[in-house]
Amino acid sequence: MSKPLCLISGPVFNRSGYGDWATAVAKSIIRYDKYDVKVAPTRWGNCPSKRFFEDLTDPEDQNLATKFLMQPLQKQPDLFVQLSIPSEFQRVGKYNIGMTAGIETTVASGEFLEGVNRTDLTIALSKHSKDILKNTKMLKQTPDGKREEISVKKPIEVCFWGADTRIYKKTDERVQSVDEALSVIQEHFAYLFVGQWTHGGLFTDRKDISNLVKTFCEAFNNNNSNKPCLILKTSGVGFSTIDRLEILNNINKITSSFTGSIPNIYVLHGELTDVEMNALFNHPKVKAHISFTHGEGYGHPLLLQTLSGKPVLAPAWSGHLDFMNPKYATLLQGQLVDVDKKSVNQWILKESKWFKVSYGLAESKIKEIFHNKPKKICENAELLRQENVEKFSMDAMDKRLWNILDQYVPKFAVENEFVLPKFNMLNSADASSGLPTLKI
Repeated sequence: MSKPLCLISGPVFNRSGYGDWATAVAKSIIRYDKYDVKVAPTRWGNCPSKRFFEDLTDPEDQNLATKFLMQPLQKQPDLFVQLSIPSEFQRVGKYNIGMTAGIETTVASGEFLEGVNRTDLTIALSKHSKDILKNTKMLKQTPDGKREEISVKKPIEVCFWGADTRIYKKTDERVQSVDEALSVIQEHFAYLFVGQWTHGGLFTDRKDISNLVKTFCEAFNNNNSNKPCLILKTSGVGFSTIDRLEILNNINKITSSFTGSIPNIYVLHGELTDVEMNALFNHPKVKAHISFTHGEGYGHPLLLQTLSGKPVLAPAWSGHLDFMNPKYATLLQGQLVDVDKKSVNQWILKESKWFKVSYGLAESKIKEIFHNKPKKICENAELLRQENVEKFSMDAMDKRLWNILDQYVPKFAVENEFVLPKFNMLNSADASSGLPTLKI
């Protein structure tokens, strides 16, 4: 029996957060095994392709690659799943699902709201994203000069992006390439940040890396020889030499404003495999993870970092709170502030706000963890790890996504092959009887 046709459009195998998520979702729908899956890969900004087909070694990756469209479809998809920002959502299939990380700030654009309304169902990555889309209301001027309200009319569900707990886990196993990269680090206590450094200017990037560096330097600007260091696993949209030099120049602009002895800031620049990333998270020199991000639609790297069982310091706002249980997580306090004017674009609106950690309180927490190594924080980090292994695994994501598909996607008519029975010729005895006889 044939299966309904499902077309997935998204940046599969792209070197980006959306790319890794689209790849994970496509694999999940293939495992669901209720559709004939085809994939239409898209670009994600200026981010390059992550893999070449001939380099694929994972069987699921190899199977996914066979689903890529090599020629136009000859019929309309029954189910169309698009992973993108809502303003790009289209109606292509008989039933259309848009999947999005949504928005990191407090207000979604009118184009996002209209995009959600073009779908039959939107699946957001976090409760934060769903709430912002559902709660935003806009006024739009119609061609006749009237003003009409735009708000979300279509259903929105939440499905998290699960972690591959076969790879991302607490472990003592070492990876030579990671050991070699960190061998230049003399400190035995490192804070690790992971994230893309967007907007080359200082103090305007969404991850707030500049203020993280500045606050870290202020925390340990002293003559004490026993200091921690900060490792930034970061890059721009690519891993070029120019990109690396620009990041190093930005850091130098911040550190050069200090007098005295400041802590070392290290940059880890380049693409690591999943196995290498997990080895980095678990490396004995890395004692804690940290982020000053202004907002996340989800924040998948933070989830992966919690699986190391080490403390993760992150702001007390936005998408990552779905898996940063405040009962166990070390959340940095702060307040919502107007988005920096230099960060405003067609998606991040000037009318919106994002979160700004209290740098003074954050500095105190950073110093407390280094100097006192609080037992309670470490115990809670382990409890958070245990909880997230169960609740936010890839298996748990499959279960959630498949339940949503079962609930919302209608049953489609499928083409079944009709096989006629084979007929035999009448023999002479049958023919002489004069009866209309068929032999099957």
